[in-house]
Amino acid sequence: MTKIFSTIIVDDEPLARKMIKEYLQDFPEIEIAGECTNGKQAVKAINEDKPDIVFLDIRMPGMDGFEVLEHLDPMPRIIFTTAYGDYALKAFEVNAADYLLKPYDKKRFSKAIQRVIDQRTRTDDEIETIVRVLQQSKESGDFAKRIFVRVGRKILSVQLDDILWIEADGDYTRLHTNSGTTHLCDLSLNSLEQRLDSNRFVRVYRSHIIAANSIEHLEKDGEGGFVAFLRDGAKVRVSRTHAARFRKNIW
Repeated sequence: MTKIFSTIIVDDEPLARKMIKEYLQDFPEIEIAGECTNGKQAVKAINEDKPDIVFLDIRMPGMDGFEVLEHLDPMPRIIFTTAYGDYALKAFEVNAADYLLKPYDKKRFSKAIQRVIDQRTRTDDEIETIVRVLQQSKESGDFAKRIFVRVGRKILSVQLDDILWIEADGDYTRLHTNSGTTHLCDLSLNSLEQRLDSNRFVRVYRSHIIAANSIEHLEKDGEGGFVAFLRDGAKVRVSRTHAARFRKNIW
């Protein structure tokens, strides 16, 4: 028996939605469950109907496609669509995520659909791919406004204002937040440092970054460095090597 896949089309352009519907006529195993014209509608429809596949426009007014992904639980199979061949597409190509660059033809559309049909279940690797794409979805020169992490089969957005300090955890990092929860991020400490505003976050040790507004007080450690006492009760060493930059940028 042929498996039926349900799909929701999310795009603010009527012609774009119409074209997807026309191309889907060649795939009777895919059933259209609904259409959405903005991100807010999309989040509601996707979380309620739980489609197998979502055609998701990236650039939409208000809540864009990236922001939609932050609110989905569980995560469906995503085929991104965009008219902009920019920084995000480079990440898609490197990580082999499904995407359609407008204007696309029926052949390219069919290739994306076939990939989804052949890979019937979403893997953890695919969710990690989307997290990596989201981490890279900032314009060159901009600082990150939030950090994305995977929690089970959901993608969570961690706002920078909620982060008190960050520590290396092998090849990854662990984010310590105001609420007392911690999140494992797939970026290394060096990679994460490059995405953060050095006026708000500073490297204080080879394995630690702290937020300026998280510091309660400092004490000298007798070795040319400091011990930073943070709002959550943590004590983080500011090494002598990083002390000069710490004084300049933060204290």
